[in-house]
Parts: sequence; structure tokens; C-alpha cells
Amino acid sequence: MSSQPIAILPSLSAAYRLLLANWQRFVLAGLPFTLAYAIKLWLGQMAQSAELTGFWLTLDAVALIALTVGSLAFSAMAFRLAVRGEYDGRFGLRLSADEWRLFVVAMLNAALVLIVALLAAMFAIVVFGTVAAGAVERAGIDAREAGIDLPMAMQYLTTADWVAVGAVNVLALLLVGWLVARLCLSFPASFAQRSVRVLSVWSLSEGQAWRILASIVAALAPLVIVEIGLYEAVCAILGERPLMVPVVLGEDLLTEGGFVRIPEYLRLTGLFAIFNLPVVAGLYAHFHTLRAPASE
Repeated sequence: MSSQPIAILPSLSAAYRLLLANWQRFVLAGLPFTLAYAIKLWLGQMAQSAELTGFWLTLDAVALIALTVGSLAFSAMAFRLAVRGEYDGRFGLRLSADEWRLFVVAMLNAALVLIVALLAAMFAIVVFGTVAAGAVERAGIDAREAGIDLPMAMQYLTTADWVAVGAVNVLALLLVGWLVARLCLSFPASFAQRSVRVLSVWSLSEGQAWRILASIVAALAPLVIVEIGLYEAVCAILGERPLMVPVVLGEDLLTEGGFVRIPEYLRLTGLFAIFNLPVVAGLYAHFHTLRAPASE
């Protein structure tokens, strides 16, 4: 195995070089699934006021299929270019063994991350509930008699309570982030070796997880900040938030705050996937170049 450690700045440089050198290719290849994604978002907004039926329901299903196939083909195109320097097919897009391998690797990774994320979330929820119950009890209120549920109990949390809850959530996020970092080399390895590789390349990221995670955050942060800035400017011009979906919390319908903004911004990043995904592909390919055995 290569003994080269992963350095953050050279990793960022490699990721953005791929994007800047091939941005026109990525835009052309990403237009179909970006259009499908935009249609899905638009239909999602329509569904808030009325249930989709007939033509609109069919369009929603077609858009979902187009989005799934298009995003898979686009991601495979980006990894082929980043790992093997290959660009073939119409706009670099094709349906081949690469796409199927990418799908399998993505599903396996998602399953592993989801299991850990669910366990971490369950622990965080238990801690949150315990802290909230303690806050209500300190206020001299019997939660059962008063009919206080978790959303209502939140108003009794002190600053110290929020700090404790926040610390637990940060630890849970770091655990999930660490796992994502350990698994990320499975993507370029599967393209380099033309075979599904997940846990078999686990050792490639040994001792480098936090460097990998820091590189991923540092690479995506500028893009996300710019994307959010552009979106907020558009919202100010329009006088509305086109990607906002209200969130029900207890008896309240929220349209402000982190419960609403975070999912809204996540939906936004999908519209800019033609830039975000190539940066990730370039970053992962660079990690693999540094850590893979010379024989690969």
C-alpha cells in the first residue's frame, strides 16, 4: 500500500482541476438529469396544495426514472474521467458495466451508512428525550398530567441542555462522517479495478479518515456557500422560497428555522449536482491515487 498521507490542499486542487478542465462536458452530460430533478421539485411543490393525479402523477414517475438513470450515468461518467481518464459515449454518457458497478457500490455503502446513522440517531433521540424530560421535571411540571410532548418540552431546555444535546448530535454526525470517509475509496477502486470493491478496500483509508473527511468538507463548502448565496438572492427577488416545504413538528407547521432550511438547502444542492458530483469524483480519485497499491 502507498504510504503517502492525504493532504487537504493538494486534494482540493486535484478535485477542482477536474471540474475546471471539463466543466463544459459536465454541464452537457448533467442537463438531462438536472431537468428531471427540477421537474420533480416542481411537482413536489404542486403536491403540497393538491394530490397529484392522472398526467401529473405519470410525469412524476417518468421524472423519477429519468433522474435515477441520468444521475447514475452522470456519476459514472465523472468517475471514468477522474479515475481512468476515459471519455466516450454521447457526452460521455452510456449504460455499461461501470454504471451497474457504481449502483451496487452506492447501495452497499448506503446500507452500511444508513444502519450506523439510524443507530446514532436513535441514541441522539434518547438523549434528547431524557434531557427534555429532565428540563420539564426541573420546572416542577408533571409531563403526563400536563400532556406535554417533546416539541412542547423544548421550551423548557436551558442553554446547558442545548449544549449537551448539540454535543451528542455532533458526535453522531462525526461517527457517520467517519464511516463515509472510510468507505469513499470504494468508488474509485471499483472503477480502477473494474470490479465491485467495498470492504475489500477498507484498509486503504486506514489512519486517513479525518483527513479525508476534512478534505470532503473543505471541497464542498465553497460550492455550497455559493449555491446558497445564489438561492437566497433569487428568493429575495421573487419574494418567496421556491424550494421550501413546511415541516410539521408536533402541532406546529414550521416555515422557518433549521428544521426547514436544512432540507431546503439539501434540495438546492441537487440542482447544482453537475458541479458538486465532479468535485467529489475528482477528490475520491485523488485519494485512491495516493493510497492504492502501485500495481492497480
